[in-house]
Amino acid sequence: MGTGKSEVGRLLARRLGWRFVDTDRQVELREGASVAQIFARHGEAYFRTAEAKAVAKVAAGQDTVISTGGGVVLRPENMLHLRRHSWIISLTAPVEVILSRLGEAEGRPLLRSASTGAGQRTSRGRALRKADMRQTVTRLLSERRPLYRDADLILDVSATAPARAVDAIVAFLGRRERQIIPVRLDDRAYTIYVGDGILPLLPADLGALEAGAQVAVVSHRPLLRTVGQRLAAALAAWEFDPLTLDVPTGEGAKSLAVVSQLCTKLARARFDRNSTLVALGGGVVGDLGGFVAATYMRGIRLVQVPTTLLAMVDSSIGGKTGVNHAGVKNLVGAFYQPAEVLADVRLLSTLPARELRSGLAEVIKTAVIGDPFLFEFLEREVDAVLAREPRALAEVITHCAAYKARIVELDERERRQRMILNYGHTIGHAVEAAAGLGRLTHGEAVAIGMALEAHVAQRLGLVPPATVQRQNDLLQRAGLPVVTPRVNPRLLWRAMALDKKMRNGMVRFPLLKGIGEVLLEQEVPEVLLREVLSGTRAGRLRA
Repeated sequence: MGTGKSEVGRLLARRLGWRFVDTDRQVELREGASVAQIFARHGEAYFRTAEAKAVAKVAAGQDTVISTGGGVVLRPENMLHLRRHSWIISLTAPVEVILSRLGEAEGRPLLRSASTGAGQRTSRGRALRKADMRQTVTRLLSERRPLYRDADLILDVSATAPARAVDAIVAFLGRRERQIIPVRLDDRAYTIYVGDGILPLLPADLGALEAGAQVAVVSHRPLLRTVGQRLAAALAAWEFDPLTLDVPTGEGAKSLAVVSQLCTKLARARFDRNSTLVALGGGVVGDLGGFVAATYMRGIRLVQVPTTLLAMVDSSIGGKTGVNHAGVKNLVGAFYQPAEVLADVRLLSTLPARELRSGLAEVIKTAVIGDPFLFEFLEREVDAVLAREPRALAEVITHCAAYKARIVELDERERRQRMILNYGHTIGHAVEAAAGLGRLTHGEAVAIGMALEAHVAQRLGLVPPATVQRQNDLLQRAGLPVVTPRVNPRLLWRAMALDKKMRNGMVRFPLLKGIGEVLLEQEVPEVLLREVLSGTRAGRLRA
């Protein structure tokens, strides 16, 4: 008592956009009486039982800040319920500080009864003597201190304002709730955060980056109405000035016309170089928002908040931005690194199943080209990933983000090493183009490309058939195709011939050698490529 649990708890909940629950208040509502009345009528044992029921109920909630009574630690089952789902924060202060905050004992039945002794009564409104209060508080602290120390974070609030205590708790959550992956690029280094329900921590990150007050959240209108609204409220609670900007859905949004519109809105809102743009969405929003951030006032702070699995493991990382122009995809763009990437797996809960599987193609690609441990994890847990279990999703996203971060550090501008990420894409892009607009998702096309490029590697003697089959089995378990639909072979080859990697009748692309190992820039004769591509027309691979 007297450490400011309720005040700190309410402020913390407001900053995070979470629900605040006071267990004493829950007991009062259930019993229809104040805590003091419950003590007077039924005694402490009755109250502790009612308190335990309240704790068990609220502890299972999500996105909740719970303020408990100081005596909640006395029952082990309370701490078991709280620890199963929560972090436990203990606010502490010396006896004299607590006494100065408590004032009189009215309304604090435990303090009153403990101070007066069994069988004694105090007249209504009469203040207890300070000496008695000091003795009682000292005894209670001495008895409970070992239990209070069994917390995840202990904060001495004797000289700390509630806002500072909240800052410390949010910083703790930032360390414990998230996987932290650094991208080391000299003066453009940044961090990728992965976790479940971590989006409310973004405003604190912006504070640590010393961002200006103005923050623009760019997204599609449906997302702005849900996730964007919650994010804007969290930003406002941290005293930022949020501006939401909606853009059209689909590839049509990636145009210079939409860039111009967004820049006009930023200028009218008087955004300056210390302002921040948050790209909230999939690859389209990330590319578009990133390009606006790269070019508005020659560059403002960019934060990528991907909302699709594909964007979380690929497009949000590495600084590629761009828009389409003159019928060419990403013709106008820039390499512009974000200040932060925040991948909250909870944002995937409403992602359509086909899009989730599409993103899983990039996950499997990463495992195949450079992370055999991830590949083995997927062989065991692909069903858990498809079921959107937060633990499994966070695991695969963390692995993929860490791998891409290493590649970006080695080859930021995609001059050599970063080309390994094109595995499955050379043939995949051709298949996607030949199949026609919208027939295949990007991930489905990449999965087909991986299967066909692995078959090319097998024909060249680079990889054994068992390894190719192992890759294809995992792709199929993920619900992804490994053969093309029926397409016009002339369209397929035309798309292949237009690829910039084609030179003098030879094409160069990464080829599989083993799980976790891909050879860069391997030359593939045109005749072999034609044979492999034509072998897919009937829906099968030629041996």
